[in-house]
Amino acid sequence: MKPSTEYQIFVGCDDPQIKSTYINDDELTDLISNYFIRKKVDFSLLKSTGGYLYADGDYAIENGVCISIIGAKEEEILKLSKSLSIYMNQEKSLIVKNDLKVKVI
Repeated sequence: MKPSTEYQIFVGCDDPQIKSTYINDDELTDLISNYFIRKKVDFSLLKSTGGYLYADGDYAIENGVCISIIGAKEEEILKLSKSLSIYMNQEKSLIVKNDLKVKVI
């Protein structure tokens, strides 16, 4: 088993101005997939639902995505997460870092 690092980037899908989702699941998958194709980054995409507290104090349950990336450098993930937040028109995103032991078979 080889040591590696997994980063998970959680991004909400609700537009912060209208506080609702304006694209369907297929459009969202295409949007994010195309983003990573342009960046040439290996990824897995999982759809999620979670709660989010807006800066103005409103709380919402919204659809989101969890993007799993294994083997990237932390500084690349920070840049990618910031770019993805801008690309998805989000106030912020959440990054989770997990140390792994990986075996590709």
